[in-house]
Amino acid sequence: MSDLRAADVAKVFEWFGIEPTQEESCYPWSPVFPAEWRGRAVVLKRGAKQHGPVAGWCRALDSVGVRVVVPVELAVENPAVVDEQTWVVYPWVSGRRYDGSDADLAAAGDLLGRIHAAPQPEVPLRDLELFEYSAEEAASDLEGLRERFAEHAPDDVERVMGRLEPLVRGFTEVTVPALQNPDLPRVSVCGDFKADNLVYTVDGPVLVDPESAVRAARIHDLALAALLFHTSFEGAPGRRFTADEWRVFRDAYLAHVRLTDVERRRWPDAIDFILGDEGIWAILDSTEWDVERQRAFLVDLAGTDRHAYEL
Repeated sequence: MSDLRAADVAKVFEWFGIEPTQEESCYPWSPVFPAEWRGRAVVLKRGAKQHGPVAGWCRALDSVGVRVVVPVELAVENPAVVDEQTWVVYPWVSGRRYDGSDADLAAAGDLLGRIHAAPQPEVPLRDLELFEYSAEEAASDLEGLRERFAEHAPDDVERVMGRLEPLVRGFTEVTVPALQNPDLPRVSVCGDFKADNLVYTVDGPVLVDPESAVRAARIHDLALAALLFHTSFEGAPGRRFTADEWRVFRDAYLAHVRLTDVERRRWPDAIDFILGDEGIWAILDSTEWDVERQRAFLVDLAGTDRHAYEL
């Protein structure tokens, strides 16, 4: 969690010429400070290390009508490195959060489809580096997973470990090579398309956290949304997508993207990859096992079948 306060980064506010409007971060996991610039509501947040390409990608999306925040044009460079860290000022987006309705799901799927179908930026994003397990890491994570579930979901231990153990043990030799297939289309992707990174306005959802953007297989990004769209967002159900919710999201996405035969064949591998990488990280790193919604989500996530979401 972020323990920074606005006063701790006063030099950053001074650099950008903006004033904080509250002392605490409005996001618990990283520093995100509401601020004001010349009477305009903005937000200061820590940016991506590859801040130039990410900003360029946002501008490229915005130029074709894809709803994403774009760095505010200030009197100084934005984004910028201040005190050896990257910071960026975005406009504050007024709206509401995801409500779990079919309409909101369809709007989110539509936005992700538009992102994946958009022309590529002139300056490419960095390529996603696929995580691999060493034998030691695999053993350590499996031990940690069993401990987490034994403590917080004892009735589910054997079921979820029956899913996760073979996935972890075969992850580097089986799952990673499947996602390295050179025939998989790779585009600029969000890298973190989740409910808590969207704000819904009268014109539809806006992606307000583009900092995880990378160049990757688009089914990697789609699988991440399928499994993790509801994670860590208090207003979302304590579970991943149901089959019906997935169909609503998927159909809206496919209105903009025509998947290839290779993508359809490798889709279960993409589900495996997200579960074995992002999913296991979320399970092991969570500090909210005592929160019923989050506990239910993590248990549901851990048992995800690789064929759960039909393309």
